[in-house]
Amino acid sequence: MDHLQRMPLDGTGKRGYCTPGGYMALMGEAMEEEVLRVARQDAERALSLVTQHGVTKYELVQALVYMAQTTKAAVDVAECRQERLDDMS
Repeated sequence: MDHLQRMPLDGTGKRGYCTPGGYMALMGEAMEEEVLRVARQDAERALSLVTQHGVTKYELVQALVYMAQTTKAAVDVAECRQERLDDMS
């Protein structure tokens, strides 16, 4: 049986697997790129908030929550990509 490629976690925390090189694998890679794009955007927003005067504690806490969530998602993407690299060797 061929090795299955792990896809990033969906929003519910469920894992998906697909056959490498197929349509679903391409969709998974597009999902990974979106996760990384959102993580970059959240990081930029958080850094922007930190430098603004008059930012509320609530706004900073929300930024921290978003950063924690997107960091976890980005780590999952990194782990998926590492698994693919390991499979290539």
